[in-house]
Amino acid sequence: MIKRRYNKRIMKMDRLFWTVCILLLIASSCKKMDFNYKQFIGDGEIDYVGKADSLHVKGGDERAELSWLLISDPSVSSYKIYWDNKQDSSSGALTKTDGIDTVKVIVDNVTEGSHEFSVYLFNDKGNTSVLSSVMGRVYGPLYRRTLLNRLIVNSQFLKGDSLELELGLSEETLLYSEVKYLNINDELISFMITPDVEIDTLPDFPNGGDFEMRSAFKPDSLALDTFYTEFEQYETEEVVIIEDPFQFSFSTRVAYGNQADQFSVLVSTDFDGVYELNNVEGADWTDITDEFLLSTGQTDFVNSGAIDLSPYVEPDQPIYIAFKYTYLPDSGTPRNWMLENVLVETEDSKREVGIEPGELEFVYSGDTDRDVAVVTPTRVTFRGNDELRDKTLITWGISGPLE
Repeated sequence: MIKRRYNKRIMKMDRLFWTVCILLLIASSCKKMDFNYKQFIGDGEIDYVGKADSLHVKGGDERAELSWLLISDPSVSSYKIYWDNKQDSSSGALTKTDGIDTVKVIVDNVTEGSHEFSVYLFNDKGNTSVLSSVMGRVYGPLYRRTLLNRLIVNSQFLKGDSLELELGLSEETLLYSEVKYLNINDELISFMITPDVEIDTLPDFPNGGDFEMRSAFKPDSLALDTFYTEFEQYETEEVVIIEDPFQFSFSTRVAYGNQADQFSVLVSTDFDGVYELNNVEGADWTDITDEFLLSTGQTDFVNSGAIDLSPYVEPDQPIYIAFKYTYLPDSGTPRNWMLENVLVETEDSKREVGIEPGELEFVYSGDTDRDVAVVTPTRVTFRGNDELRDKTLITWGISGPLE
């Protein structure tokens, strides 16, 4: 019983001893830390300068613009900017006013890519602010090589000295496209086309003139700089402008049979006027059927609507009009195509050149067993053979030269 009490007393003394040792060790450490701390602050507190507030960055062409606010600290006198892990830096002086100041600094010679920019502010005593940092992207030759000039789909010279441009879809970062050309007065014109415009017209453009175009881009809405493609050169062909152009129209009616696409309308400017099959087939004919409205089986004749023949006219060359009827075996039964009111008239003077049915010259490819082009004073009826349905038949009805 006495032994057990003695042991408890020893255990209590041990605990007290170790507690005192720990407290002495903590007190000693605090004094040492306090000594180290005082080495830096002396007998006073740390004097921090106001930091760069609301820091922003705009990336540009191998450069960046940093902006921030000076809120309240009047002692601010300079700044230093670091990037690339403090391998590069830029510094300068600052002047604080009584209000809130906006500071903008251009940092040059920054490599293309993403960077973290760190800004410290200083006062005349050499005290510094806490760090302000921001991430930003800088652009350069790699980005520039990805840019493509806006596509020109088509160009057409218009009566009245103007050039119509049809442009392709624009990219999201496109600002505008710039077109330069010498106008009819030999003046250099710079014409801007915005991204939302798909068809635009260059005024006072010379017939057969040249132009050049480049496109301007901004990588993002906050980018510092505008990037441009190289100017591309474009040539246009001189076109014949008909001051009093031909308007061409006719009427059709179709009946019987079921073969499709038997009737077509063509024009040529190199046909030599010799109405023989070899000469007809040797000429270049342009099919313009799709520009007209044709009968689909109505009881009454259908007016085709008038078209301007100017796009098909060549300088100092007459133009010929041909109506072509084609029958192909195994493509259905032949139809009767009736043609009336063939009219060519000028747009301004209304000079009419009516083509009477009897004025058409007919040329045939294939054998015939009956009259396959029936002519009356007001109508031509193109039709197929009666018995020779196993043979291909092509009938041409060609006008005289129109000048």
